[in-house]
Amino acid sequence: MKKLGKNIRIVREIRNLTQEALASAIGYSQKHVSRIEKGQIQLDDECIERISKALKVSPQKLIHLDCKSFLK
Repeated sequence: MKKLGKNIRIVREIRNLTQEALASAIGYSQKHVSRIEKGQIQLDDECIERISKALKVSPQKLIHLDCKSFLK
């Protein structure tokens, strides 16, 4: 869970989104997004899908992040 949360934070920052903006896009509070990024919340498939859509990245890329792919 911590790795996925870290990946979400990395992609969010690459996309120049705040936690508040991501939270608004997925229908959660900023505090909830913070806990997701810290790996404190277990994410179900639906939540991962919502986050990946908001970040404009596939769920697979989000789970198995390769930062180099974002630099292309």
